[in-house]
Amino acid sequence: MIAVVMGITAAAALGIYFIKLDSQELEFVQGPAISILVEKQDYKVGEKITIGIINTGTTEITFSNELPSLRIRALDGTVFFSTNFDGLQLTPNQKHVFEWEQLKNDSSKILEGRYVIDSFAYNPDKQKISDSVTVNILK
Repeated sequence: MIAVVMGITAAAALGIYFIKLDSQELEFVQGPAISILVEKQDYKVGEKITIGIINTGTTEITFSNELPSLRIRALDGTVFFSTNFDGLQLTPNQKHVFEWEQLKNDSSKILEGRYVIDSFAYNPDKQKISDSVTVNILK
């Protein structure tokens, strides 16, 4: 009886942990910070992906052409798409939205799989800040 109760409790706790891990709650912090939000975790091949890049810090952040502002890569690091928002500045709590049509830099279509979306910016002291999120592209 004790083992059954412990098993149910552990399963419930693990379920709550995974739900919180999957939820995309923003955490605002003191100093520079950047966060990426997507509408959902799983997309169909060819479905437009709306990516929100948000300044979740208390200082202005700037995008430069020295680093890709937005990069989409495979889990092994292979970069399929990148773009720059050169000169774009986001004040605290400001959001920039980018829509990705699931195309590579050469305009060919992306295949199904798991991809990492990275974003890079600079704080006022020219230090790099970044965030990433993983999405699944399914048939």
